Amino acid sequence: MMADGQSHFLQPEFLKKLERLRLVAKRLSWSGAKGEHPTQRKGFSLEFSDYRKYQRGDDLRYVDWNVYRRLGKLFLKLFTAEEEMNIYLLLDTSRSMAEGDPPKIEYAKSVAAALGYIGLKNLDKVGGATFSSGLLLSLELGRGKKQILTLFNFLGDLSCEGETDLRASVRSFSSLFPRSGLVVLVSDLFDPRGVRAGLEDLVRKKYQPLVIHILDEKEAFPGAWGDVSLFDVESEREKKIFLDGDLVRRFREELQNYFDDIESFCRSRQIDYLRTTTATPFEDFVLLTLRQVKSVR
Repeated sequence: MMADGQSHFLQPEFLKKLERLRLVAKRLSWSGAKGEHPTQRKGFSLEFSDYRKYQRGDDLRYVDWNVYRRLGKLFLKLFTAEEEMNIYLLLDTSRSMAEGDPPKIEYAKSVAAALGYIGLKNLDKVGGATFSSGLLLSLELGRGKKQILTLFNFLGDLSCEGETDLRASVRSFSSLFPRSGLVVLVSDLFDPRGVRAGLEDLVRKKYQPLVIHILDEKEAFPGAWGDVSLFDVESEREKKIFLDGDLVRRFREELQNYFDDIESFCRSRQIDYLRTTTATPFEDFVLLTLRQVKSVR
């Protein structure tokens, strides 16, 4: 029986969008690895290396049917060349991600589903976790068609709670997933402690971060005037202020400075950074990611 949370990702129209994105990724030679290089580790490529027994969820394209006819058992052909890549989806599920129209978390889940789907179709391993004040739920690394369904089910069941603490979450994440790989951080980056330390820790621990900064349109382009109540959904603090033209202008300037600061920091650490709002169709944003972000080439 299909889980309720999984059903959205299995809708034909959604799957069509993912498959179109996969084809674009294939044309761009998309991969989770930056600078793919030859290695003696066993992965999928052009030069045959060895066999291993078939495991449920493995891609049937790599089954050696000649061996099956001789032995009556399924074996996968292994190859050496391109290093097997781990792709981790690290999703912010703090309370602020539930805000917006549509909620930022729904947009984040669609982006994560698309990148995870493309990675799995590219024969990379995909796993990940959710976080707020600490690590919450985790998805074990896996590959193949079964992992696609597991990923969709994982994303479909998410809910938002707690305040953001990226650094504490990264510490737990690195203990749970010690192997290096591409870490796709999907968040609104509303962390009262700031996000620099958490991103620094990812780089120091030899992960390759890709920061996807998601905002609601009203957060990115506030237009309220007059008496308004500002409510911090994570700390649950409220402040009443009067917004006039000058204050709105100053707020927009400070917000732009905040964006510029994050982008500049990421650039200085060679961290790929992309920002979007939920007003942009998720498939358009994923397409932009595939075309522009160096770490997924």
